[in-house]
Amino acid sequence: MSTCTPIEHTAVAALPAAAVPALPADMDPAEYALGDAPRPRRRAKRLDRLTRRAEAFVLHRTGVDMTTIAQRMDVHPKTVQRWIREEVQRIPEEEAQAIRAIELARLDAILVPQMRLALAGDGYAVDRVLKIMERRARYLGLDDAKPGGFEQVGSLLDRLVFGLDGQP
Repeated sequence: MSTCTPIEHTAVAALPAAAVPALPADMDPAEYALGDAPRPRRRAKRLDRLTRRAEAFVLHRTGVDMTTIAQRMDVHPKTVQRWIREEVQRIPEEEAQAIRAIELARLDAILVPQMRLALAGDGYAVDRVLKIMERRARYLGLDDAKPGGFEQVGSLLDRLVFGLDGQP
């Protein structure tokens, strides 16, 4: 029969205690149940983001350029441009029409003196007039017009002038 020799136990170092995160300051310990992870407070962050977007939009509507808004809000100008575009898309159609009218009036006010200079031969003013005209066309949706309108008018005039068969 074999005899068992007792196994000597060596001292084992204690495992380090797991770090337990502290509860957020606004969390009541009485309401915190064991095993639940505290939910991050996203409402304040979201509210701050929406407030900043709204402030950027208001500044833009009052005529502040996007670079200045970006510097003031400590973000990239492309971010401000995206915020403005998203805010414009959320505007109801009636309000959008009113904003479009204001923007068109501003462009008209800028166009008058630039047009005088352009007609006098100022090359820089010609470029400004063309830029203003491009912007007006975008506001009015003229760039979105379906292509082929002139061809349809041309063919209609041909039929009226030459007859239905297209012969003179």
